[in-house]
Amino acid sequence: MSFEPASLAQLFDPPEQYQGVFGWLCGYAADAGFLEDALERFSGLTRARRAHQGRILLAVMLDPGNPQVTPVEAPGALHLPVKRTRLPFVLLHAKVAVLGFQGADRFVLRIIVSTGNWTRQTLEESLDLAWHLDILGQDTDNNVAPRDRTDLAAAWDFLSWLQQSFDLRPLERTAGKDNESADAAAKFAAWIGQIAKRHKEYPPRFFDSRERSLFEQLPDLVRHHGGNVRRNYLALGSGFFEGEGASDTFVPEQILETLKEKSLVTTSCEKDIFVNPLACQAVAARQCWIEKKGWTIRAACMPAYFGAFPRSLHAKFIFSANWSEKSNKCSSPWVYLGSGNLTKPGFMNKAGSVGNLEAGVVFAPEALRWSVEGKKDEGADVVTNLLPIHWDDAEKTPLPTLQAGQDMPERDAAFVAAPVALFLWSECPEGVSLTTQGEVLEAFELLDPDGRPCERLANGSFAWPGKRPRQVTVAWSVEGNARTASVPVIDRYGRYCAADLPALDLEEAWIQLANFPMPPEDEELAGSDAMDAIDAVVADGIALATPPSAYPVRRMMILVEDIAAKQIAIAEPDWAMWCNRLEQVLTQAKDSEVVRAFQSITLNPLHPLFAPAFRPAFAATAQTQQGARYEAALNAAIAAWQLENCAKLGELR
Repeated sequence: MSFEPASLAQLFDPPEQYQGVFGWLCGYAADAGFLEDALERFSGLTRARRAHQGRILLAVMLDPGNPQVTPVEAPGALHLPVKRTRLPFVLLHAKVAVLGFQGADRFVLRIIVSTGNWTRQTLEESLDLAWHLDILGQDTDNNVAPRDRTDLAAAWDFLSWLQQSFDLRPLERTAGKDNESADAAAKFAAWIGQIAKRHKEYPPRFFDSRERSLFEQLPDLVRHHGGNVRRNYLALGSGFFEGEGASDTFVPEQILETLKEKSLVTTSCEKDIFVNPLACQAVAARQCWIEKKGWTIRAACMPAYFGAFPRSLHAKFIFSANWSEKSNKCSSPWVYLGSGNLTKPGFMNKAGSVGNLEAGVVFAPEALRWSVEGKKDEGADVVTNLLPIHWDDAEKTPLPTLQAGQDMPERDAAFVAAPVALFLWSECPEGVSLTTQGEVLEAFELLDPDGRPCERLANGSFAWPGKRPRQVTVAWSVEGNARTASVPVIDRYGRYCAADLPALDLEEAWIQLANFPMPPEDEELAGSDAMDAIDAVVADGIALATPPSAYPVRRMMILVEDIAAKQIAIAEPDWAMWCNRLEQVLTQAKDSEVVRAFQSITLNPLHPLFAPAFRPAFAATAQTQQGARYEAALNAAIAAWQLENCAKLGELR
């Protein structure tokens, strides 16, 4: 079989000719293994490159029972803590992401709704489903379909509402300072504002359980998106059912009855329940009663593209359509998939004291078929390749003995907001220190690498024994219970949990800038064989054509000319990011031999870059915000080179 759908992690891959910029996601669980995979796909950057970049790519909101995933474990992900342990739902169980990708003159916003968690287990052990939608926009004008606009508006409204329960202080500096994370987050927000718009005549396919249960909303969504048609087949699957102690109410039977009542299935429709035989809770306990009701219980099917390694059903889905022995066409199909298990907390109750926060989609697939036709048929539109269902008879696929398995485990809050959200690293002649950023909620201690409290200085900052850490541990007490959490450290460039920046020579500095807005490839980083080869070629050419004393001047002039040619073409939305990159990269080159040569002759070679001709029109002077930001970055680089009081190249003396 050649058909092979994308994995959940592969849904983070950018469209061709695009790159990931920023995104938000929520879920019940996530781990560093999955996020690392997703981040590398989303950004196109290896772990090492993301660690040096220190940029937030994904803001992550998880159920508080999930342990903290630190930016050191998954560089580029910022796991946000909940503000409090009492939330307006039992569990944060919804699994939703909205991602933003940048192209040459367009952008793409992608909605992902998953049945599986953002974990390695989902990728390697589970049978799960996901729905996604790509929405293409342009920076100037766009013709986005109203249905897509309203889906985006619904998904973003859900995530925006959820943000109220999370501590967003780690993002406050991002929102208020110019750095690459700030630029990416602002760009993403602008895209959302440009496209997301509700239309009354186009109810969204995306829905959630904040105001009403998924069960209550299901019939109207089916009627609108799938049509008001009676169907003769119904399949339901769930990774979890009610426990053995549940009441006589059986959720699949309730779903069937309401679909009959709303004339969306026939009274004698064929109906299947797909389960994980090793853990199906009430289905195992009440198997005889369920079968007497006319349900066929089946083990979930594992499609061939998963190979021989067994997987357990975790997907939550409902599928209904019309079938006929005379046709392979799947008529009037519709699908629900989402986070809500077929239980009272997951499907029957709205979010609150007895209900989880859930989200899903109801949609009508196009041109589905029931089975593969012929050996060359890839089966990309065949139901059994898209859902974990089958209709094999009992002799061919006997149902194993059903086991109840374990109930949903209860877990305490593992990650809640610490008193402080961020520390800023400072270096001065008096020493190095860490300063709290944003509001401090209560008393805490900052622990050094040996677990001892750090000294608090007169200015309120903390003395730190050693070089800059990427993250630090804080300790505090809640109702007599000791708590600790890892808190990110940011540097002067606004880099989160970032690895130390390497020193650069001028050619290496230009490679960093030439790749903007992307960092260089791994082989182009400082110290690589490729850079040794470049240095050798440059040195050979200079030795033949130029006296040794002029070599630093020529190298510097090449850099200045290249920067000028590059930056006049930078788009205004990317300008703040460019200024930050320019300051950072030039500062990394402060100890290069070329800079030392200009220090020895007390000449500032960067001064020509102040000329309006070498700047885009929107930043030509300091009278504009963009121009002032550029001049501040250039002056900072000149100061780092210790050339601020030197003669200025190109200026009469």
